[in-house]
Amino acid sequence: MKCLTCSTFIILFTGSLSNTLEDFSILLESKWQNLERNQEKNKAFGGKWILIGSIIFEKKSKEVISINEINLQWNGGNIENLIGSLYKKHPEKDFIPIQDNLVCDGIWNKTKQLLMLKFDNKLSLGPTTTFYLVLTIPEHIEPVLKKGSFCLEEYCLPDPFKHCAHKQQLSIAINEKANPEPLAH
Repeated sequence: MKCLTCSTFIILFTGSLSNTLEDFSILLESKWQNLERNQEKNKAFGGKWILIGSIIFEKKSKEVISINEINLQWNGGNIENLIGSLYKKHPEKDFIPIQDNLVCDGIWNKTKQLLMLKFDNKLSLGPTTTFYLVLTIPEHIEPVLKKGSFCLEEYCLPDPFKHCAHKQQLSIAINEKANPEPLAH
């Protein structure tokens, strides 16, 4: 398994399969944005509702490429349970974590320390497709999360993007200072 724990917050990798090297890329950006500042709502959610990062797929190819799952391997202290959801950000619109933008809820595999995000429906990737990862973070695991990273697993990616992940390690390092400004609603 390949993975990189990184201290930088923007990582860009390019790769190719049947097209040129510049035809496919994946950009991961670490964030730490509290989506709900109301303490009562945080209790109802089971912890802070935090946007921890984005996964951006870019393709110049006109080839139709679909994706139906993203798996993120946790690299850090052991986590018993983790609740996460994946949202799609629509171009030219501010991100709002609402049901219409929800791609799927994650399943945590505590044995493998793996967040599995299996899409409810297969999604075709456009020239630029952006996903946002939102975690529900109880207070007791917040310090553990801030000392680790999630590594994008290549085996679940569409073939042209597997090459990006194979050539480079794709990781989201979690750090509250990555982007502390609140999100505009």
